[in-house]
Amino acid sequence: MKSLLTSLALLLAAAPVFAQDAPKDTQTESQRIQDLERKVDILSRQIEAQQTGSTTPVANGGEGSYGMGSAASKVYSATGGLSIGGYGEFLYQNFDKKFQDGTDAPKNDQFDTLRGVFYVGYKFNDRILFNSEVEFEHSGYSDEHPEGEAIIEFAYLDFLVNKAVNVRAGQLLLPLGFTNEMHEPPAVLSAQRPFVEKSIIPTTWHENGVGLHGELPGNLDYRLYVVEGLNAAGFSADGIAGGRQDGNKANADRFALTGRLDWRPIPGVLGGVGFYKGSSIYSDPATGLNAGTSVPTTLLEAHAEYKASGWQFRGLYARTTLGAEALGSLGAADPAYSAGTRQWGGYLEAGYDVLSHTGSKQALIPFARWERINTQASVLAGVTPDGANDRSILTGGFSWKPIPQVAVKASYNWIKDAARTGRDELDLALGYEF
Repeated sequence: MKSLLTSLALLLAAAPVFAQDAPKDTQTESQRIQDLERKVDILSRQIEAQQTGSTTPVANGGEGSYGMGSAASKVYSATGGLSIGGYGEFLYQNFDKKFQDGTDAPKNDQFDTLRGVFYVGYKFNDRILFNSEVEFEHSGYSDEHPEGEAIIEFAYLDFLVNKAVNVRAGQLLLPLGFTNEMHEPPAVLSAQRPFVEKSIIPTTWHENGVGLHGELPGNLDYRLYVVEGLNAAGFSADGIAGGRQDGNKANADRFALTGRLDWRPIPGVLGGVGFYKGSSIYSDPATGLNAGTSVPTTLLEAHAEYKASGWQFRGLYARTTLGAEALGSLGAADPAYSAGTRQWGGYLEAGYDVLSHTGSKQALIPFARWERINTQASVLAGVTPDGANDRSILTGGFSWKPIPQVAVKASYNWIKDAARTGRDELDLALGYEF
């Protein structure tokens, strides 16, 4: 991993040199084209803002730029100075009165201020900017409600060198799947995010790091980061989500490499792959046990999307593998010992905007999604997999958008698992972005 860090450092240092080594005429012409493209993008956003009566860039309820959602990327199209955006969502959950096996379930329906988020960015000039997300979950933290949270989900500086090579450093969203980077409520059809992108890809996943991003010939774009590794002390039968360090006094004895490559051959078509590979150090200050143990961790994912004529289709598959020898050294009493050495999940989703050909500016999108998840597909010898972690979920519902930035959503989840402990639920949500 030290050689990996050295290589990335050399690459970061060399990026400006490559530009300097280019022939002067070619460099000047290339730079002129890039400057014109940037000015055209800024001008188009300004025209849109004037038409809507706003003096700042407007979120469009969809994909933004530079790997971020439309609200999160407003600072990139701002003319300069401060940029503010945000999103939020409210969620009502009504759970079935019985489990899958027919036994009675407790009454625990809930209504939650799920998230309130503010994006704050500052554009110093056309080459350097700051971007951040501050999130409050479950109405924030208090002694009476310790499950609440106030957290920085990303905060980074972007150094825009050229179209192909840009440098990003700070607390970063890992570039995996669909929703980890672009999770504003109008961009997700269901009331909740897909279960696969919470269990296998533990959205929202953010770590401290540095890396490169840009666009390449052939309609390709990429992001490649070095980030702090996971903490294996948080692994469990439920997956790797508990191992996220979130940039909070993170153990930096081990690092990981993560990235993605997307191909957009024509408008509305996307195909890509993402990965995470590193060593997850075991760090539990409370017990001091297993100090120094490092668990090899690899996550691979592939995703595809098609949007045209009111239709939208998505598919995603993700798989995580953990080093069996390192896990086995932890001892059976440790929760991480029961973590799956192989974990996988995938989903297929389809939706259709029934108002797409009516001339309406609104959208009404019925949809269906099928998911399969198993966080203990393979386990260590002597570990009995919990059937509750082998799940299938069928979700159906609709998303109504009176304007692109607001979504009213209803979805029903039919949840089954191998232990017959699945429990169906109805979700109602109200989401917005600005």
